[in-house]
Amino acid sequence: MKIRAVLASISCALVLLGATAAPAQAATTKKDADLQPAISKKVNAPIKLAGAENMRDMGGYKTKTGQHVKKDRLLRSDSLEKLTKADTKKLVKKYHVKEIFDLRTKAQIAEKPDVKIAGVKYLGSSILGTKSNYDNDDEGMYRDMANKPSAKKSYHKFLVAAANNKKGALLFHCSHGMDRTGTSAAILYTILGVSKKDIQRDYLLSNTQLNVTWAKPALLNLFYSQVKEHYGSMNNYIKKGLKITPAQIKQIKANYLTKA
Repeated sequence: MKIRAVLASISCALVLLGATAAPAQAATTKKDADLQPAISKKVNAPIKLAGAENMRDMGGYKTKTGQHVKKDRLLRSDSLEKLTKADTKKLVKKYHVKEIFDLRTKAQIAEKPDVKIAGVKYLGSSILGTKSNYDNDDEGMYRDMANKPSAKKSYHKFLVAAANNKKGALLFHCSHGMDRTGTSAAILYTILGVSKKDIQRDYLLSNTQLNVTWAKPALLNLFYSQVKEHYGSMNNYIKKGLKITPAQIKQIKANYLTKA
């Protein structure tokens, strides 16, 4: 993750200097395009802020039951330490953010604490425990995000927060808003009945918003395969591995899905 952080900082510097390409991406290849889905205002609409590059609304997708994920209720993002006053005002006034769930390690939070927003409740639990350095080992990170006790504890707390959040928006994030936030979003979307195709699109949109190709279908599929190997299915993982009750699942659906 440290290498990614350095590259992200360089990318930000290039943008400030007026450069048009991220590091090592002087030209967009077909492969890059495949990993960078087109932005849509109808589903997963990006939220433009001065202090966060990878924030978007999770609403809009149609589910297997014909319902839709509500807009302005679930927001996913990268870290929030650079939010401006205008950003915080937009999150409160336009999106009615009530709770923020931080998926980072305690060390990462201490180094880059979220900008505090008056009236917003802050929650959190580290998916990766105390470890955050997975340089050159993305596969190891995704295995840990499926199997590590800290990961299952974090997902449990996050989903309980989602069940309890009946009004306003719940915003959740990690450092880049890609890996830990991506698997958390995949689990939540699974509960809501969003298709795997749309879950993958949501996951890859981080590439689009950050102008990188770090998020890859193979990594998300590795997470799925680890879940299947140990629990048989995502639904079993949610119920038995993450210990989310039928009542909590029902409430999550009631909170974030439109009426059929």
